[in-house]
Amino acid sequence: MPQVTPLIVLNTLIKHETLTLTDLAKEENIGMCPAPDDLQSVLDELNNRGFVDVLNDVSPVTYTITTDGITEGERLSL
Repeated sequence: MPQVTPLIVLNTLIKHETLTLTDLAKEENIGMCPAPDDLQSVLDELNNRGFVDVLNDVSPVTYTITTDGITEGERLSL
């Protein structure tokens, strides 16, 4: 099984802009079936680095890409 990477998550959010955690984990969106803990770990890392944001007061948990995240995704894609 392929491992979820920051680049995969960034590219998914660049494509969709904003996704709930459930939608982000869907194979048709991320291109794989990631292990929930692995996906959450990558999201936490990206959030801590300012590449994704968690929307406040939104349920279910929803992630959005930041301008820095778009730049980082483009840089990693080179």
